[in-house]
Amino acid sequence: MSVSEPDRIREHLDALQKEVSELMDSADRAGQENSGQVKARAAQVKADVAARRKSASEKAGQAAAGRTQSQWESIKADAAAKLRDLQDRIDRKQDKLDVKVAEHQANTTEDNAVAALDFAWWAVEEAEMAVLDAIDARAWADEQAAGSRTN
Repeated sequence: MSVSEPDRIREHLDALQKEVSELMDSADRAGQENSGQVKARAAQVKADVAARRKSASEKAGQAAAGRTQSQWESIKADAAAKLRDLQDRIDRKQDKLDVKVAEHQANTTEDNAVAALDFAWWAVEEAEMAVLDAIDARAWADEQAAGSRTN
């Protein structure tokens, strides 16, 4: 069995787990901050995400093909549209809104966050299936290679 592929997959899983842990910590800290601090944190996260997206997009463009690529493009476009919509709402001046509108906007933004988490959950499930398929394919290839050496 190839050592590099399972290690690479494990590195991705470890990185994802670290990212989720950081998200939980960030959400806890943000709950204790004022609006300006949260906006500053959001701006930094936006910049970090944009850099990672560019890198991921380049990698995906190199690795994906056919149907998988079109599905990925559709998912990216949908996620980007939802993020733009969410960001548009966040960027609006909060101080000009009355309490009822602000409460509605907060509820909508929270709903969008839950939807983004649902999407992330779906992506993790898809990644799990892809990881298992990759491990299975590598095991099968190794078995075939071992069988051809003994024949």
